[in-house]
Amino acid sequence: ISELETEIDTLKNERHDAIDEMRKAAADKDFKENAPLHAARERRSYLEGQIMKLESTLKAAVVINEKKGSNSRIVIGDSVILLDSGSGEELRYTLVSPREVDAARGKISSVSPIGQAILGKTQGDMVEISAPVGRLRFRVKKIEH
Repeated sequence: ISELETEIDTLKNERHDAIDEMRKAAADKDFKENAPLHAARERRSYLEGQIMKLESTLKAAVVINEKKGSNSRIVIGDSVILLDSGSGEELRYTLVSPREVDAARGKISSVSPIGQAILGKTQGDMVEISAPVGRLRFRVKKIEH
């Protein structure tokens, strides 16, 4: 939630910059072919849409605060270490909502193939995932809440 609030604040600051750009461009008085004014209006419109979308998401957000023990099930927000049965490689993922996906930082969607497979699993469970390269098997090594 704090990430959403920070992003909203950033967009609101950018909105103020876009309004200033509109004022400067409007001072030109040539409204027929004032490309800077048109671009500033489009930017402001985009920012307004993003702010409304994020505020709506934030308004609908539900904080999940259940007690979690060592045998609890994987839920959105958990970090999970999976052990590849074939190679022995450890993979670390954080399960997030589809809006928060960032594969470069290991944040995978709860509706992705891996996300769906691990959601609700407990430590020690085996997970099979169908992938274009075949079936992948993982063991849930560790869950971090």
